[in-house]
Amino acid sequence: MQSHLTEIVSTGIVSYFDSSLKNMLADNELLQLSRSEHPVLRATAFREMLERKSFNHFDIIMNHLDDTATVATDAGEFGIWRRKVSDDILQEAGWKTQEAKNKTIDKVLTKHNYLRSAYLILLEIEPQEKYYPFIKDMASRPRRLSYDGWELDFDDIEYALYGLAKFKKKDDVKIIKNRMMQRVWELSDISFRLMKEYPDTAYLDVLQTYHHRQLYQFSGNTPDGFSGVIADRAAPEDFIQALVIQKNDKSAKQLDTMLTYLPKYTCMPDKQNILKEVIMEIWEHPCPAYASLREKIKPKVEEINKRQIGFTLGPIEIESSKIPIDTTKENIRWYP
Repeated sequence: MQSHLTEIVSTGIVSYFDSSLKNMLADNELLQLSRSEHPVLRATAFREMLERKSFNHFDIIMNHLDDTATVATDAGEFGIWRRKVSDDILQEAGWKTQEAKNKTIDKVLTKHNYLRSAYLILLEIEPQEKYYPFIKDMASRPRRLSYDGWELDFDDIEYALYGLAKFKKKDDVKIIKNRMMQRVWELSDISFRLMKEYPDTAYLDVLQTYHHRQLYQFSGNTPDGFSGVIADRAAPEDFIQALVIQKNDKSAKQLDTMLTYLPKYTCMPDKQNILKEVIMEIWEHPCPAYASLREKIKPKVEEINKRQIGFTLGPIEIESSKIPIDTTKENIRWYP
């Protein structure tokens, strides 16, 4: 295997599947490889170990959360991602039960919350007071640059801000607002989801600044697009929904500005659909502050409804009690 292992180190990329390791290395040899001084070999070994039933996968996860060496990993059509070895384990692993995953979450948030996986999981978990000081610390950390790029950047911090907002503590609103204002041109759908789900008048300054500085820079490449070019971090719809939900005089004034300005703007990709989103969001969120706006857009709403073709498919009900759960498989992932 020596020549093959040398090639892995020379290439420097952790692949999703390595048939040589799968077919030629015994468990004890794979365990030895997981102790290599080369991070790429350790990460490669851990991926293979997580594929074998002969290893205790939960122990692998819990015993290697402190492996903070950074490796390049093959992300398929997305190119190459740089991850800490421990992050790679968490992203590639699976858990048999939610209880087992919760034990890992607890250790990651309390002992290893410098990992990117610690930030990502905050989107999923419910707020628990025992984690509040850790999440507040994560949300307050400065951006951090390492020798090979940003080790902690705003796209990580956004998850911590969202996790902090879940606690609904008034004193935290200022922290959240200030962090978003510092990087307002980088706001993603995570920040707008935060302002939509946990609205506060303090966020109007963020929304107003984003509207003037960033909204009209939209390139037309939405975050979930596969055009092969770098996508915008947020779609106009994310901003519009976060603004409309504020339901006050200031948000009404900003929406009125958009209704006036968008039709005249000549360089906005998908302008008509964006304008339609503004109109329909106002219409679907009635409140005293939007009364005059609703009168203004009523003819447009009627026109849109007349042109609407198709039907809405109702919810599909699945009786989950009839679906057997295979507890022998590790179907629970870190970040669904």
